[in-house]
Amino acid sequence: MEDEERTEDIEDIRNDIWLKENYVGLVDEYPNQWIAVIDQEVVATGSTRRQVESEAKNIAKGRVYSLYFIEPSALPP
Repeated sequence: MEDEERTEDIEDIRNDIWLKENYVGLVDEYPNQWIAVIDQEVVATGSTRRQVESEAKNIAKGRVYSLYFIEPSALPP
């Protein structure tokens, strides 16, 4: 039986680390939005996962991309 879940690629891991290191700035720039990241760079943003995933697939052209939802900041501006 094949594993239906996608195994985490090294690029996913790099993107996860980059996200953690840059999360505060991402919350300021993309609150309450989905983002797609390729090679530790935001390449698409939007309010729905479906929209961002579609854009990311077109931009990625077969490369690995990661999707994240950026929570709004709990701190007042």
